Amino acid sequence: MKGHYTAAIGRQAVVVGLLAGLATGALWALTFIAPLVSGPYSAFDLTVCRYVTFGMVSLMLVAPEGFAALRRLSRADYQVLVLLGFTGNVGYYLALSLAVPLVGPAAVALVVGCLPVLMAVLGCRTTGLPLGRLMPALAFILLGLALVNGVALLQARAAGEVGGPLWGLLLAVGAMVLWAWYGMRNAAELAARPAVSPVTWTALTGIGTMIALLPLLVIGWLAHWSAVPAIGLAHGAWLRPVAAGLVLGLLSSWAGTWTWSIAARALPVSMAGQLIVFETIFALVYSAMYVRQLPSWPELAGALMLVAGVVMALRVFAAGTAGIPDP
Repeated sequence: MKGHYTAAIGRQAVVVGLLAGLATGALWALTFIAPLVSGPYSAFDLTVCRYVTFGMVSLMLVAPEGFAALRRLSRADYQVLVLLGFTGNVGYYLALSLAVPLVGPAAVALVVGCLPVLMAVLGCRTTGLPLGRLMPALAFILLGLALVNGVALLQARAAGEVGGPLWGLLLAVGAMVLWAWYGMRNAAELAARPAVSPVTWTALTGIGTMIALLPLLVIGWLAHWSAVPAIGLAHGAWLRPVAAGLVLGLLSSWAGTWTWSIAARALPVSMAGQLIVFETIFALVYSAMYVRQLPSWPELAGALMLVAGVVMALRVFAAGTAGIPDP
């Protein structure tokens, strides 16, 4: 980083960033439902379908111009895109998928749910905004996350579904760190390329993600992560992971990356990071719709605290000045 500059956040940028962040949360939360409908195939099979779809759609978007967007890239640009594809997509989702069977989904959600706090801390270091001004908002967000995920965690422990292995927690923490790095680096790369549209950047990220997926295909096949050798493709069940992968690839990965790029460009990364909590809220809504059961009172109270924390954080940023990193 060469330095940073400070600039007042306009009302229009806040509105655009907030709407893009809401849309991103709604799209990313679909990943919590897709594994429920993709059986009997594995999470690895779903991951492959998802990111192959993401990459193929991205290739189709740059194809009409003769792949000019790819030809303009340097070797360093390709390295950045593959790193972004791995940390924000393939590596993050793989660590998440491996952690869930070891420690349980509730514990993983609780760990990864701390992302907004980590993003705020990292973002404040680059923007110069005093972290103390965000502490009330972060406290609301942490309490909300504890209420939303705490109930599920206690239920899982009572049912004996969570053994608490150290490797599972380490993988969950690893997933959180990977995505935090992605969030910071992606925002910096966007700031360094103001002429690149969010659509083009999303397509480039999708291609980088598909490249990062290639080694995982070999590793996953040798490690027997795929259910295809055991189940085969002779019956109609393969339509489930393919359909879920198409939905995730088009909506959660492509559209979600696009809307997140808009939010990351409109807002400082420490401010945009707070909007990640909407993924938790929409996941709660989708889960309730899937099981046709209303959320519990602690979950509803937690969701309200999450919203309140985000609103408080937005007011802190909008009222003062915030910096955007200048690579």
